[in-house]
Amino acid sequence: MFNNNNLGKLQQQLCELKLAERRVCNDIHNLSTASKLVDFAAAKKLQSNRTSLQKQIASVEAKIMPNIIA
Repeated sequence: MFNNNNLGKLQQQLCELKLAERRVCNDIHNLSTASKLVDFAAAKKLQSNRTSLQKQIASVEAKIMPNIIA
């Protein structure tokens, strides 16, 4: 079981990851609306960053959820 300190660290990490995901989504949106020609290399990199952040968020949420249910 986690103590409150570890749970707090996980919650802070989750918030930071969600903020990073929001920034990446915003960058994707700005890239697609800023110009008519889309740099596909940049778009692919942003999408891979978004996917990795989503996996990290799911991992941290899986660590937090059992403590909330219990």
